[in-house]
Amino acid sequence: MIAVTFALPQESRDFRHLLRQARTVGPGRSLLGNVGPEEVLLAHTGVGPAAAAEHVAALLAAHRPRLLLSTGFAGGLDPRLATGDLLIATNVSAPALVAQCRALLAGEARASFGALTSQPLPAESVAEKAALARATGALGVDMETAAIAAAGARAGVPLLAVRAISDSAREPLPVPFAEWFDLAAQRPRPLALVRYLAHHRAQISPFVRFVRGLTPARRAFTRFLVRFISAAPSCI
Repeated sequence: MIAVTFALPQESRDFRHLLRQARTVGPGRSLLGNVGPEEVLLAHTGVGPAAAAEHVAALLAAHRPRLLLSTGFAGGLDPRLATGDLLIATNVSAPALVAQCRALLAGEARASFGALTSQPLPAESVAEKAALARATGALGVDMETAAIAAAGARAGVPLLAVRAISDSAREPLPVPFAEWFDLAAQRPRPLALVRYLAHHRAQISPFVRFVRGLTPARRAFTRFLVRFISAAPSCI
């Protein structure tokens, strides 16, 4: 079994539809199904390190996957990465799995290998992203992978972290994180988002562009997951 984690159902949507014979299993109402001959457990960790640590610990206590994949969106910190590019996080992934990714992605212009940093909150401005890049040397930033990696290490399950860039280093997030997501309650804030855009009309077009960019980013990591999982029985 391979376990694949996403923060939110919005990220897993395309991959979820590819699972064959999917059924709900506890805890956390994960989905267990198949991609080709491989059994796959799809789980949502929630947003942020605390939620991810709790959910992944529970998942690994209830199941024993031979491999753990952390995937979803990440913010770009290296200006060379564009929206929809893949980032294979070499600093937290098992070296053998990184090597397999290099073989699978040989010649892919929109796949990068390098460090991914996890932070408790998103880097929202171009200046924040640049400062974080200088401080960490990372190519991208997310909120969950470090916690997932720690849980996997405690359980002795090798990790592969693969993220797709949702917003490049050259662009700020169009809406502050706190305006659209309640981290404590782990739920979106749609009314707060509408109110924010109503009072900041100049941000409507950037927000629409950002949302549109999530589709190719989601497709990028979904395509990769299918390729990697299809090859996994012969490489792990």
